[in-house]
Amino acid sequence: MFSAIQEADKTMRGLAIIGGIVGVIEAILNLAGFGVFKWGLLGIAGGVIALIIAIIAIFLGFKPIHYTPAILGVIGLFLIIFGILIGGIIVLLAAFVGALS
Repeated sequence: MFSAIQEADKTMRGLAIIGGIVGVIEAILNLAGFGVFKWGLLGIAGGVIALIIAIIAIFLGFKPIHYTPAILGVIGLFLIIFGILIGGIIVLLAAFVGALS
């Protein structure tokens, strides 16, 4: 049916969307003071930045561009730095799957 590259691309896109949604939920929880993990940079500003970055990951899942795996890798690292661990790990996994294809 589909080639291996198409399957990896669909998997990367799905993981990016799921990771972005989890990242948005975690960022909102951090902003509300009920964060899953208690580290992160810049307090409220870091939560807002993490929210924006997670939304960008969702958009990259819906409409990937040429260097999407590299961009997802950077986004995953920034999400982890700003305290969004689970979403950041899922986005990093998406970047890894996309880099393999």
